[in-house]
Amino acid sequence: MNSATTVPDAAPVPIHPPRLLGLYLLLIVIAAIEAFDGLSHVPTLFGDMSEIPGPGIGGAIIKTYIASHPLLALAALAFATVGRLRYAIITLGALVLMTWLNFMPSVVRHGFDFRGVSAFETPIRMIAFPLMAACAIALAARGQRLGLATMLVSIPTLYGIFAVIAFGIGVILYGF
Repeated sequence: MNSATTVPDAAPVPIHPPRLLGLYLLLIVIAAIEAFDGLSHVPTLFGDMSEIPGPGIGGAIIKTYIASHPLLALAALAFATVGRLRYAIITLGALVLMTWLNFMPSVVRHGFDFRGVSAFETPIRMIAFPLMAACAIALAARGQRLGLATMLVSIPTLYGIFAVIAFGIGVILYGF
């Protein structure tokens, strides 16, 4: 006979393996960073609209990105917090694709910049990150290899953090 007692009306508590717990925590951290970043740009929508470059569709894309970034990041944070790993990955993937779309008006207007550091950064931001987001969305939608999908949507945010840290170190060492 089993010595475990059961409560008739209690809902079963989902037990997450430690690996999935790490994925939840990583997604929570990444979504919180993205939410902070997105919320820091929201005042631009309520200020002088001349700060947002480009009339027409380019300006509309940039405004849509500024408005949707905190919403997508907060949604991903909520999904990761309540344990909806797949939905959090899909939402962060959509955020990465929106970030890519945000760069498109500048690319259309000025073309690709392949001089200096941009020779490394432009292919990563314009080609690799959207492909990684699309793959992560596809994996999460199918419920397969969620660890890989989590890493794919986390890399763009981690890249941005490391770029800011590298810039800060450069300013400390060489001045502004």
